[in-house]
Amino acid sequence: MARPVKEGLDYFPFDVDFATNEKTEAITGEFGPKGVLIFIYLLAAIYRKGYYLEWTELAKNQLVNRVSGATGELVGLVVKRLIEYGTFNKDLFLSDNVLTSQRIQETFTDATKRRKSQKPTLYWINADSNSDSYGVNDDINTQSKVKESKVNKNKTDSQAGVRVHENARLLWQNVWGFPNAIATQDLEEWIGNFGDDLVCWVIKYAARKDVKAKGADRYLAKVFDGYTERKIKTVEQAEAESKKHEETARANYTGPQRYGKPERVDKEPDWLKPGYQEPKHEVTPEQRAKLAEQLEQLNQLGEKN
Repeated sequence: MARPVKEGLDYFPFDVDFATNEKTEAITGEFGPKGVLIFIYLLAAIYRKGYYLEWTELAKNQLVNRVSGATGELVGLVVKRLIEYGTFNKDLFLSDNVLTSQRIQETFTDATKRRKSQKPTLYWINADSNSDSYGVNDDINTQSKVKESKVNKNKTDSQAGVRVHENARLLWQNVWGFPNAIATQDLEEWIGNFGDDLVCWVIKYAARKDVKAKGADRYLAKVFDGYTERKIKTVEQAEAESKKHEETARANYTGPQRYGKPERVDKEPDWLKPGYQEPKHEVTPEQRAKLAEQLEQLNQLGEKN
């Protein structure tokens, strides 16, 4: 009987400066020791499976169970912060709901270089490109015919230049958590009017602009109201408008504005300027007579005293 192929690692390297790493300290400062434990358990879960973790409700609830006193909301916030800090690849999380990074993949590659197995390509980040890219390869071992069929279809669509459809509902949950009743109703309406692809593009755009969960529904409502007015229906049209808007903003940028009281500017007096000459004043005969009279009066006062 053939020995099963080992996927993950039995252990992974743990840096001695982990506790003083700026990202670890930021997590500790915001979430306390529970946040750091969640961080460590996340890394362990990733390396246990290999080099990535599909972030699902099941995976989240498992972490909640492992960290005493943790909640699903806390775990979700820690994951969100780690993505914002660059610990995990943001693009892969937004598109495929996957937690991984180039460093994690490099560690996995170094630990498994003696294994007689094909180099992994699923969700693999291409370090040679400027942006994180990843691909799906149908040559790797698959767990079922269904998954293999899905992988092959994605690869074929990618080669043919066909946009792979995404799920806007799931993407919203990944970025901002579960939407409330109003946001859910709006989201369904936008998907019906504009389609999943365009709604996903707007959600990703909002995430890059650091739109918070509290203002997400209001932000997207303004965007789609504008799209309705300008008859924008496709991702290509939205990208073109966004590019045009950014170019216009750069062209009109005049530098930072100052607010509050205007800065005081002291005017330099004339007598400080080089070559200054005191103006001459001519005395009229009337002024001379008056000065002489005043001088005489002063002399008389002096004699009396």
